[in-house]
Amino acid sequence: MLGLTVVVGVVLRFVADSPLWLDEAQSVALADRAPGGLVDALRHDGHPPLFYLLLAAWTAVVGESAFAVRVLSGLLGLVALGLVVVVVRRHADARVAGLALGVLAASPFAIRYATEARMYALLIVLLLLGHLAVEAAWRRPIRRNLFAVGLVVAALLYTHYWALFLVAVLLGGLGLAMATGRLGVAPRLLAAVAAGAAAFLPWLPVFLDQLAHTGTPWSPGPRPTVVVALALESFGGGRGSEALLVAVVLSVLVVLGLGTRGDRAELGLADLPWLWLAAGVGITTMALGAGVSLVTQTAFQGRYAVFCFIPVVLAAAVGLARLPRQAAALALLLLVGLSWISVARELSRDRTQVGVAAEVVAERGADGDLVVFCPDQLAPAGHRLLADRFRTVAYPALDDGRSVDWYDYADRNRSADPAAAADEIVARAGTGYTWMVWIDGYRNYGRQCGRLHGELAARLGGSHHLVAANGDDYYNAANLNAFGPVAP
Repeated sequence: MLGLTVVVGVVLRFVADSPLWLDEAQSVALADRAPGGLVDALRHDGHPPLFYLLLAAWTAVVGESAFAVRVLSGLLGLVALGLVVVVVRRHADARVAGLALGVLAASPFAIRYATEARMYALLIVLLLLGHLAVEAAWRRPIRRNLFAVGLVVAALLYTHYWALFLVAVLLGGLGLAMATGRLGVAPRLLAAVAAGAAAFLPWLPVFLDQLAHTGTPWSPGPRPTVVVALALESFGGGRGSEALLVAVVLSVLVVLGLGTRGDRAELGLADLPWLWLAAGVGITTMALGAGVSLVTQTAFQGRYAVFCFIPVVLAAAVGLARLPRQAAALALLLLVGLSWISVARELSRDRTQVGVAAEVVAERGADGDLVVFCPDQLAPAGHRLLADRFRTVAYPALDDGRSVDWYDYADRNRSADPAAAADEIVARAGTGYTWMVWIDGYRNYGRQCGRLHGELAARLGGSHHLVAANGDDYYNAANLNAFGPVAP
């Protein structure tokens, strides 16, 4: 069973045939600016640079097709499978390590982000490496091991800003241990983490500029219960009953791993300090991040729960190991089966409907036609698919839409004028059809896209509705309309 789970998990980490959606297309557009223009580009995006530098190096070798850019994350997903075995073997026997491998191999969360051109597969690898580095330095606080701790900390900070919460938890915990004198190695570990954090200082001016001008204008801060729900939903693989069942089974196994002790699985807190330490760091990091998000009204997405994902995998593996072998095999079979169903459902659901709209435009349009995207968050995916034959323009900035400029995004969008934009679009349109890929409902836009559609229809002789937005089957739904006196 374990062998089949791993083989299928490996294959699924390279299965994704939908077009790149917003965040992935944005990633490729940013990587295209590396190295010289990446810093300025990221000032208008809101992320640190490490993943984009890696992606730029990768695409320079393999190209920028959707499959090629996603393979980087797939390979990182395979590295994580090897690392989780090494991590568990530092603390437990081969059976627990095999169970952890099975849990991670089948995980809809890990599979999802192994098939996306984004930084989350890299984060999983770095968090596993961080566990190994801290464990090694804890046992032998020699210079090489301490340097590894600092290096992983720096890499995490340059990959995702939620790593700041992880570093704060590590510094606080080690500071407390040093103050109480309960951990002799604490001063050296604290110095190593601090050195890694200090490596972030050259990037601090960019971060502060992003903090002041980018933020997360696409979503407000969530309540703590919403954070938990989104994290569980993400671990289960997304929306739907299948994902819910995966989350339920995973949660039961985690409770079993943390809430039983001994070979007979007696009730009581697990007698595994390493597991409690990993879980404590992960939970505290999430709590701190969620609290800051709520206070500052910045967004939380389920994928941010990657910072407690590794402890969940470890605790679930221990929970399985607490069961008798036959019961453990059945429980793993249940988890894997539900996970595969959840993954299959998500793979059947394209991540953006822009690809459907682009196919219609490509089939019916003429070279040089103008394609309008509203809001601009639909444009990066469309620009990748259409810019070689068509002119693209994104509302409200009326640029080509290859990437979204998040700088002062909310203020700019709320002050946009659909009528003035329609005048400018008509002036650019020329002969032939003008196409519009659009949908209302995005935050800070109100019904501006619907108004822009009406303004263009009034100026260009009517509108023909060719694709209807379908939020059930697509993460990023979109309408497609063509303007002109005769339907294409």
